[in-house]
Amino acid sequence: MKWVAMVFVLGSSFSWSSEKPPELWSWIKDLNKSKEACEIQSSYVLQSLSLENQVENQYGIYGNVKSNRVVVKCIAISHSASKLIVSVAGNNRDSVEIIRNKIIKSIN
Repeated sequence: MKWVAMVFVLGSSFSWSSEKPPELWSWIKDLNKSKEACEIQSSYVLQSLSLENQVENQYGIYGNVKSNRVVVKCIAISHSASKLIVSVAGNNRDSVEIIRNKIIKSIN
């Protein structure tokens, strides 16, 4: 019985090590608009990309675009300036890059 458990543990660790970790692409961009304006535009852009399971809270806007996980965060620098942080993760490198670039280009 001990051997079966050990084989299962070893076998499962081998399957984890052979899996490729997801791609993670991010970007930081300074904006000449308030944090609130950044959040409104970010939400609109994400909805236009068909963001699913959207959650908005004090930590940012989260959701899925196809098989990719997206996070957008707006940080206030002053009343009229903010910082946009975008991260996209997924298994397909091209898809992750395209979605990240669309978000960055659409929010200005």
